[in-house]
Amino acid sequence: MAALEGLVKNSAELMRLFREREQVAVDLLRLVEAGLAAVEPRSLTRRKVVLKNNLLAVDGFSLDLGGFRSVWVIAVGKAAPGMARGLMDVLGGRVDKCVVVAPRGSDLSMIGGSLHVYLSSHPIPDESGLRASEALLEMLKDVSKDTLIIFLVSGGASSLLPAPAEGVSLSDKAEATRLLLSSGATIEELNIVRKHLSSVKGGQLARAMSPARVLSLILSDVPGDKLEVIGSGPTLPDPSTFRDAYEVLVRRNVWTDLPRAVRERIEAGVAGRLEETPKPGDPLFERVTNVLIGSVGDALEAVVEAGSRLGYRGLILSRCFEGEASSLGLLFGTMALELERRPGELFALGGESTVNVRGRGRGGRNQELALAALTRLKEGCRNIVASFGTDGVDGPTDAAGGVACSEQLAIIRSLGLNPRDYLETNDSYTFFKKVGGHIVTGPTGTNVGDVVLILSPKN
Repeated sequence: MAALEGLVKNSAELMRLFREREQVAVDLLRLVEAGLAAVEPRSLTRRKVVLKNNLLAVDGFSLDLGGFRSVWVIAVGKAAPGMARGLMDVLGGRVDKCVVVAPRGSDLSMIGGSLHVYLSSHPIPDESGLRASEALLEMLKDVSKDTLIIFLVSGGASSLLPAPAEGVSLSDKAEATRLLLSSGATIEELNIVRKHLSSVKGGQLARAMSPARVLSLILSDVPGDKLEVIGSGPTLPDPSTFRDAYEVLVRRNVWTDLPRAVRERIEAGVAGRLEETPKPGDPLFERVTNVLIGSVGDALEAVVEAGSRLGYRGLILSRCFEGEASSLGLLFGTMALELERRPGELFALGGESTVNVRGRGRGGRNQELALAALTRLKEGCRNIVASFGTDGVDGPTDAAGGVACSEQLAIIRSLGLNPRDYLETNDSYTFFKKVGGHIVTGPTGTNVGDVVLILSPKN
């Protein structure tokens, strides 16, 4: 248990919850550990990127470093410190400048060396991110055709590197982000809007990097691994339009609540009075290469492999689930019931749910999903549903997610609780504090979305 205790900080609490069947808790913790270890950004980057002599190779693409006068590493996102360290491990002393933009609270001890570090805010952008954006754009004025920029992007980059478009303030953009998050907007919808309120997203950072050669290495936190959505696609062509952004805002019922400057910009773009983001086919991208180096699939494969070593028959059901958290929880809870006749099965799913905020409780999408799953379980059911964010942060809480199991049902009865009341007020964190079942890892330094495990004990 020693290794597990370092990862899942509340492992003792989970062991108490499963006190009559300790092995189930041990197995679950080992599965969580395996999934997170597979997407640890430093080791993942070192596995995926290879340097032999001067030839840099990643996923079938190769580039001769001998043709460049200087090499820059720019890393933005929740996994930025680990990805930057991993790449510097590979490149050795070939890096001339390293810039890291990461969330406040990130572990920067692993990076070392001479670099520029900016700590920023997530998920709502603030002044720290604005300063980071301004500093980066100023640095990019020094690049030349002989500069190679290796751009490392991971989930969270959208809010960590805010550079509002002309006429839009940072507070305007932050309010638009807050409204969309509360409305249950998907990450793709959110980033369509962000791109059209920004001067760096949706391929616009590639313009600022020109005329340098750009190699973008991407760690996906987006269901389906749509590259143009990850981090709002700062180095990719943007297929979305101002019209798409307007339709998202109307569909999510936030249009009338938006700051005036946001509405005026979107309206001007729809009317054709503003230039669109760079589109596919734009010559701007001729010297830009984008490569996916990791995703939730890496975590799921590691979970299933670990499950096999523990004696489970594992199956990846989905790498790209989406939907409202409580609805998905009801589905996964029902699936857990169905597995009663199939002991020793493990289903693994990856993706990202959303929460339509109705109440003023505390929680996150993974805890809400687990709570909804619990309402489907019955006394005596031996199967469990666990849902956790690979970044270790589920909503504005210190938990990564939650576990639903029949042991909690007796505790609920003894405390006189009604789980549905907590669902109605989006108060899943408080619920699991009372009955047990939190998964707590602390910030993991990575981010590939969420993982759901449906586990049927072997006996």
